Amino acid sequence: MKQINLLPWREARRKGQQRRFALFAAGWTVSAAAIVLGGYLYVADLIGVQQTRNDFLQKEIAALDKSIASIKELKKEKQQLMARMEVIGELQSSRTAIVHMLDELARLIPGGVYFTAMKQRGTVLEIEGVAQSNANVSDLMRYLDGAKWVGNPRLEVIESKDKRSSDRSSRFVLRVNHITAHDENKVEAG
Repeated sequence: MKQINLLPWREARRKGQQRRFALFAAGWTVSAAAIVLGGYLYVADLIGVQQTRNDFLQKEIAALDKSIASIKELKKEKQQLMARMEVIGELQSSRTAIVHMLDELARLIPGGVYFTAMKQRGTVLEIEGVAQSNANVSDLMRYLDGAKWVGNPRLEVIESKDKRSSDRSSRFVLRVNHITAHDENKVEAG
C-alpha cells in the first residue's frame, strides 16, 4: 500500500537548509575569525621582530654616537696638540734668531747712537734711542735696511731734546721687522 506523508516536508526541508546555512555561516565566521586572528598574530609578531631590530639599531646608533663624540674630542685634542707643537717649533726656530738679531744690532749701530728701549710685538721690533745727529739716525736706518736679521726700518718719531742748549742730540723711535730663520729660508727659496 502506498503511504501518504502528512508531515510538513517543505518546512523540514527549509529547516534543514537553514541548519546547513547556519553551520556554513558559522564555519565561515569561525574560519574568518581564525584568519583574522592568525593575521593579527602574524603582524604582531612582525611588529615585535621589527621593534627588536629597532631597539638593537638604537643601541648601535647610541654606541656609534658615543664613538663619534670621542673621535671629535680626539680630533680637538689633536688640533690643540698640533697648535702647541707649532708654537714650540716656532719658539725653537726663533730661539737663536733673537740672539742673531741682537748681535747684528750691536754690530750695526753707528757711533753717536745708543738705544734706550726695545720692545717686540710679534715680528715688529720697536727701538727707542738717542742719536747725536739726524745723520746718525739715517746711517742706522741704512745699515738696518741691509741687515740679515732685521729689515724694513721705519722712522716713527725723531725730535730734538732741547733747541736752546748746545746738546743737539735727538730722541728717535724706529720700527723694524724681525726676520726669523724661517722667513730667511722663504726669502732664499723664493
